[in-house]
Amino acid sequence: MLEKTQKEKEDSDKLILRMVDIISVLGDEYSNIYCVDRTSHNIEIYRYENTSVGVREVLNESRPYVTAIKGYINANVLEEDKEKMKIATNLENVCNRLKQAPQFSVHYRVKRNNEVLFYRMKCARIGDANSFQKIIFAFANEDADVRLNELEAIMKSSGMSGKRKILIVEDDDLNLEMLCDLLEDQYEIITAKNGKQGLKLLEEHYRELSLILLDVQMPVLDGIKVLEKVKEDALLSSVPIIVITVNDGIDTELTCLELGAVDYITKPYSADIIRRRIHNVIRLKESSLTLAAVEHDALTGLYTVQAFSHYVNQMMRFKPDIKMHLIEAKIKDFKLINTIYGTQKADELLCYLASIYSDKLKNGMIARRESSSFICIFYEGGELNHQKVIDTIESVIKNSPIPGVKIKYGIYEDVDKSLSVSTICDYASIAAETVMENYDCDLAYYTEEMAQKRIYNQMIENSFDDALNNQEFIVYYQPKVDIITEKVIGAEALVRWKKMDGSLVSPGDFIPVYEKDGLIERLDEYVFRKVCHLQKSKINEDKELLPISVNLSRSSILHEDVAERYIKIVQENEIPFSCVPLELTESAAIYGDRINETTEQLINAGFKLHVDDFGSGYSSLVTLNQLPFSTLKIDKSLIDHVCEKKGKTLVEQVIMLSKLLNMQVLAEGVETKEQLEELRKMKCDEVQGFYYARPMPENEFIEYINRDC
Repeated sequence: MLEKTQKEKEDSDKLILRMVDIISVLGDEYSNIYCVDRTSHNIEIYRYENTSVGVREVLNESRPYVTAIKGYINANVLEEDKEKMKIATNLENVCNRLKQAPQFSVHYRVKRNNEVLFYRMKCARIGDANSFQKIIFAFANEDADVRLNELEAIMKSSGMSGKRKILIVEDDDLNLEMLCDLLEDQYEIITAKNGKQGLKLLEEHYRELSLILLDVQMPVLDGIKVLEKVKEDALLSSVPIIVITVNDGIDTELTCLELGAVDYITKPYSADIIRRRIHNVIRLKESSLTLAAVEHDALTGLYTVQAFSHYVNQMMRFKPDIKMHLIEAKIKDFKLINTIYGTQKADELLCYLASIYSDKLKNGMIARRESSSFICIFYEGGELNHQKVIDTIESVIKNSPIPGVKIKYGIYEDVDKSLSVSTICDYASIAAETVMENYDCDLAYYTEEMAQKRIYNQMIENSFDDALNNQEFIVYYQPKVDIITEKVIGAEALVRWKKMDGSLVSPGDFIPVYEKDGLIERLDEYVFRKVCHLQKSKINEDKELLPISVNLSRSSILHEDVAERYIKIVQENEIPFSCVPLELTESAAIYGDRINETTEQLINAGFKLHVDDFGSGYSSLVTLNQLPFSTLKIDKSLIDHVCEKKGKTLVEQVIMLSKLLNMQVLAEGVETKEQLEELRKMKCDEVQGFYYARPMPENEFIEYINRDC
């Protein structure tokens, strides 16, 4: 019995050492690493990143996996990807997938410091499919990290056949000779006498190198400087480095490890320690597919962003006097394409685009960026041929395997080579974003004005918390009028932003920013609380209670607990649910399956749902069929043409259909008496617009409805 206990302890110690090796080899690029026990569901070994203390390993600190992963998702993952990550990290789901394959990856997005980053979670079992008890979870930033296949080494007992190649960078002839004698029977050795030579050899041979032995103290360029330069290049840093130091204290060793070294060896050398550490590092690092996966996208065969950045840096350095241009192509509504046509057809589209872009490109290089974008840098010996760009765009669409697909292009012309590659790509991306919702234009060129707009939008985003705390967001109310009696029968709540200095920020400026970054959810709730408070004061004053509708953005309605939160707010204010209808845009129907449960909760509680902006560009009868709306609001874009023959026919049919579906009809944006009369003839129920009143602050609105009474 004692022997069994001792063996279990030894097995446990070996497992811990193995985990430590794995964590050490993975390096600092993996911000979180978990080792989870399948039986206890506890994290036995993990790393976490903390900005105040850096990266830290914790051994045998028992912590429930579900608590750790929930905290990580809530604190880091972008709102749109949280549900996917919850499913992907469910331990039962993970175990089922690992029974089918020794490892798998999940891609998701993280938001930090108002910046969206692309991350990857990699899971691997330790052991065979039927008996594994330990699972490694590693989380890495895809934008910065190129070590895509470190975990393959966990499952491999041996590496590639033949001798591995090692680069030794050592200035002392005696030490260099000793290392070569010690290792040349097992490895192919190349050598350098200083850091400058070592960097040159690394750039030439990084594809085939398995390891670098790097002396810290050298002339020309010392080991620390070499590590700093290697860390700046995603591909060069994929080769593991063991540093050689004099036993002169822990500071140098820590500095080297922080700069990306995976291990260190102190002088004088111990032959057994050198061999063992080199063997362990290579065994865990090696995979025949590593560099191929780092450099090329598995689906399209194009360069990855990391490889693209590496080679573009070299291209700009070797061709400083040649004008270069960068284009980003973004597929519009790619998620919708996946939903409608399926993954196989969507992948076919990606491969088609990769092929045709590659065929058109003569001088330059191209990469796949994110899931549905491509970036291309090229040079033609001078100015950009704009007509050639337009012709290429047209030919791409003409032969697309998916008809009607929209691809938006952003061009950064004559790139500034002093900028980083990521910045250059961002400039093209900024240009593409300006035409993403433009139906008439698919191409935009980057300008300084766009950069200023981005800075302005960033300022808007950064100011949100202060503006909310200072109550700079003000609720305005636009009356809704009965078309027959011309009496005010309700209102719509609209948000305005008046800064502390008295200046106004247009809703057209801040609403799109907050919709894009997810802050709109908090703003929606802020407005809803204000409206509920007003309705409560009306009840307390024994005044007539008119329904005031509140907009619920697509982002808010997709949030899993929105129904519970809004129901609680109404109950806290002790007001009827019917006095605060919720307006949803018609595009919400695209997500019908995801929001059916939410809308059912809202309806059962007593809320009324209005479909907003009907006819604004996404209209579908599915909208009216899938969701339980009580009122349809016809968008101003249709009302503007209600006095014209075609416009009149269209609005008339929308009203007739709404009546057949037992829905009230409200016309938005009514500005003239002629429009009002046409809508009366069509038996529209309510109108809203400048003809009767503009949106107004709360005190003016109260005076307005008091006069109306």
